[in-house]
Amino acid sequence: MDKVTSYDEFCEALGGRGDVILFRGQPVSDFVLIPSGLRENHIKTADMQMFRFVDEMKKIFGYDELTCIEIAQHFSLPTRMLDFSYSYTVGLFFACFDEKGRYGDKDGKVYVFNKSRYEWILRNHGKNSANVVKSNEYLYKWLQHYVDKSDTRMGDDGLDMPIFVEATRQFDRIYSQRGLFLLWGRDEMCLEKILKNEGIDEKDVFDTIVISAEHKQKILKDLARKHISEDSLFMNVGRIKDLVSNIKYGNPVV
Repeated sequence: MDKVTSYDEFCEALGGRGDVILFRGQPVSDFVLIPSGLRENHIKTADMQMFRFVDEMKKIFGYDELTCIEIAQHFSLPTRMLDFSYSYTVGLFFACFDEKGRYGDKDGKVYVFNKSRYEWILRNHGKNSANVVKSNEYLYKWLQHYVDKSDTRMGDDGLDMPIFVEATRQFDRIYSQRGLFLLWGRDEMCLEKILKNEGIDEKDVFDTIVISAEHKQKILKDLARKHISEDSLFMNVGRIKDLVSNIKYGNPVV
């Protein structure tokens, strides 16, 4: 199957998979796996912006470092994280959804990522990042070094390869999107290149499903009938406020 043209075809393409499988949708198919904070237009400023954001959020709300970075990610502040989801429908939605209308004529793509196998590979290759799977204490120790602007190598024990971290779920969008994150440490390049440098075949970790550009809108309509939509995944607070205003005062819902 070269391209997926419907929701049913997408489900068929997923058939027979085991382990813990994760999904990430991209509205354009030439995307590579690297977080916004490590892309060329952000790399010089992203970390300093993140340090300031974490400081302010901790002062105002008392959140821990991971929760602050999760919230930053969902409000489009460049971070060292990429969003993934446990839900295949969420992954498919983001492969078709194009908020700014830039990729309507481009094929989309869903990454289908074998989390279980990736974490096994980290352990098998003796990677320090494998320690995060065993201990959240290790993760928070690294995050503390990061936000304190101190040495994240931690005596060469820091995060070497990207690692999945579970969401704290203190934020409604993350909960509705069944989200978790892939966090980058000191290897500041795309995951495809990191795997290649380690002698790991990316096909052992993930594959992709291409979504036909001409069928994106139809797939979005199919997903909306299954309650997977912009409103449900982004928790449209503005629309909820409009609805309350309509109910209380009769103001029209825009």
